[in-house]
Formats: sequence, structure tokens, C-alpha cells
Amino acid sequence: MQLKIPKIDYNIISNQMNSHFNDELKKFNYAVSHYGFLLLKNTPIDEKVKNNILNTYKEFFALPFEQKNKVNMALTSSNRGWGAPQGEQVNPDYNPDYKEIFDSGPYQKVKVEFKDLTYYSKNLWPDQLPSFKKNVNCYYDLCTQIGMNVLSFIEYSLDFSENFFRDKFENPMSLLRCNYYPPRTSTLSSKDFGIAPHTDYGCLTILLTDNNPGLEIKNPSNEWELVLPESDEVIINFGDMLEFWSDKKIKATSHRVYGNNNERYSIPFFFNPQYDTIISKKDNIIAGKYLSKIYDSTYSHKKNK
Repeated sequence: MQLKIPKIDYNIISNQMNSHFNDELKKFNYAVSHYGFLLLKNTPIDEKVKNNILNTYKEFFALPFEQKNKVNMALTSSNRGWGAPQGEQVNPDYNPDYKEIFDSGPYQKVKVEFKDLTYYSKNLWPDQLPSFKKNVNCYYDLCTQIGMNVLSFIEYSLDFSENFFRDKFENPMSLLRCNYYPPRTSTLSSKDFGIAPHTDYGCLTILLTDNNPGLEIKNPSNEWELVLPESDEVIINFGDMLEFWSDKKIKATSHRVYGNNNERYSIPFFFNPQYDTIISKKDNIIAGKYLSKIYDSTYSHKKNK
């Protein structure tokens, strides 16, 4: 039987009184523990929200180099703003990723002890696009809401205590990104990926795409499976932190984007806990220090400092 990424209805799994709740929870448990990925439908990210945020980022990536370069993260010590092609290398066995990115993080006030940390750095905004900041921050807030709800589903399905995650996400190190993958060219080799095979480093990821194919995941049969969400679905996957936290009851799954002849946009929201959260008592892994190690080895401008 051919495996297929599980599909979960956000409205059903958000309501324990729904007559289909238990069936939906079983599918969710399977997705969390075996696939590490799922497709989530009927979320607050409707067609209007989707088109607005995709068009917002498309306007930015269409700007001339000189204007994008004004918010180039390579000119900073943080990961805020525009990342030029080959500005990130998620897997040292492959060439730097063939894509451009735009990263933004928390914009609300944080605890005093966190305010000077990289993960809470000031965001950089293009001054040529007056609605860009507002649109991106509104989408950031919406993803935060969805992310907390997905964590509550995990609490229920894996017997974490109720509200286990709440205080760990009071000052999250979340990152909202848009990836722009240009069409592949004949000069690229088998070592060149839009993003090379990797697992996400953080807690969970909410991924919106423009529905152009590209993302592949390593499914439970150890085969690369192309992920093809419907236009009203978002992709959820789980990262290293949740795998540590759950003692491997939750699976962080390898995935990649090879690229093709079409340009492609995807918008991942990396939902990460606050800096001082202990994500593994056994190995004494602290969330912020773990991310530091990863960021310093994957962002080109941080590796070179």
C-alpha cells in the first residue's frame, strides 16, 4: 500500500466534543509519531490570508538588488532581513542552498534578560514597501496562535500535562521566513538543492506554499515522498526540539527541496520556545544554546565571523 501524508482537520481536532474527534486524534498521533509531517486543513489561514502574505513577499523579492541589499542580514550579526543566494547551508554534504530568504522574528517586548540576545534582535524592514511590516507581523501573530493550538493537540495526544508548553512560549524565539526558489539552471549539479536534506532544528514548523511542487519528505518507508497540499491546506512538521522533548515519541523527519524549472515560494513559521527552556533534562540541552550552535553553522555570514 502506498503511503500518504496524513490529513488532519483543524476544526475537528480543536473540539473534543466533535463526534469525529477521536478518529482525528488517531490520525494525528500517527502523523506525529511515524511521519513527522501532516497536512492541516480548515485553519485560519484562508485563501485571502494566503494570497495577501504571498503577494507581500513576492513584492519584496521583485525589488532590485540595491534595495534588497539595504536589509541584507549579512551586514548584521543576526538573522533578520534578506538573505542572498547561497546565504545558508543546512547540510555540509551539499552546496549552499539555492534560494533567497527573508527572515523576521518577535516584535513584541521580551524579558529584560533576553533583549540583547540574537534571537530577539530588531527586525529589518524594507522602506520601499509601506505595508510589508504590518502584513508580515499580522501573519506572524496568526501562526503563533495556530502553533500554540497544535502544541495543545500534542499535550492531549501524548499525555503531556495540560498547558505544559504555555510558559515555555511566553517569549518564543520564533522565526518567520519566506523562501524564494528561482528556477534551476543547467549549471547546477546534483549537490545543488533549493534546500538540502535536513531536519528542522526547532519545535514545530507551519509551512505555507504557493502550491508549486518541490518539497519532498523521507516517509516511514524511507522513500522520498513529494508533498502536494491542497490550496486550503498548510503543512505541519516537527523538529529536533520536540523529538528531544518527547524522548523520540515525536519524529523529526528529513526533508528537502530539489527545485525545478519553475520559481517557487514557501513561507515557514518556525515555532520555537524561549531561550532558557530546557528541552532535554537527560542531556541538559537548552533551547537557545542549541539554536546558537545550529545558526552559527548554517548561516554563511555567521560562519564567516
